[in-house]
Amino acid sequence: MTSDSANPIYPQYCFCLSPTINRWCHLRASDIHALTCHPGFEGQNLFFHLNHPMKWVRIAGVVVAIDEYAHRKIYTVDDSSGSTIECVVTIPKPPEPADATNKAKRGHFVTAKKQKNAENKAGGAESTEGKEVPIDGDIDVGHILDVKGGLKVFRDMKQVHAEKIVHLRSTQQEVQFWNKVAELRRDILSKPWVLDRREVRRCRKEAEGRDRKTHGRKASHSSGKENRKAERRVCPMTTGLERGSKLKRLAQIEGHYDALGI
Repeated sequence: MTSDSANPIYPQYCFCLSPTINRWCHLRASDIHALTCHPGFEGQNLFFHLNHPMKWVRIAGVVVAIDEYAHRKIYTVDDSSGSTIECVVTIPKPPEPADATNKAKRGHFVTAKKQKNAENKAGGAESTEGKEVPIDGDIDVGHILDVKGGLKVFRDMKQVHAEKIVHLRSTQQEVQFWNKVAELRRDILSKPWVLDRREVRRCRKEAEGRDRKTHGRKASHSSGKENRKAERRVCPMTTGLERGSKLKRLAQIEGHYDALGI
């Protein structure tokens, strides 16, 4: 764990005990932008509130802007927390026709690559291609949404890559959502996540056991390959001509020569 004694960041093998890692965390946009990153977790889309690890969030707010691109839409949501958040919806590519030729595919490869790079610059570096996001209806500016998604960073700004979107169609639904935000903050996020040393040791032993099993399987597989190679080196391939050569040498020793040996 890190040296911060107030909010120690536990090793990743302890995250299975976290109350926030595998749940939809009801947050405000300002809370999401305040989440921090820590060394050792780069590239995992893993963020922290105090020392609580988070990957999945749930936000609610009014749509104030919509940006459309070839394979994604970005909805800017304002939840009155003082910040807005971009919610990225990936639009899966249409399936290619079955009778498309390889020549046509090669002809469009460069163009598609350029288009993908342009989209990455416009709306986020990563996308879940081939997966359609469940949405309960058309979305327009002024609609109030409840968005579930994973956190990612694009140009130093956090985004929510949507997994599911529903409309909040009544004040009661909005109140229920904000009650869950307050409940999460009161019961979990208001204090650091604390683990007993025995729990940390148990998690470490379980992780080491999994590593040993993995390395054992790899070592067994590699040793099997080496044994097969050694067997091939010890037992050279026979061509069927060795027996004739041996008989020829015996005939020469005994003083008998056949026509092919002269």
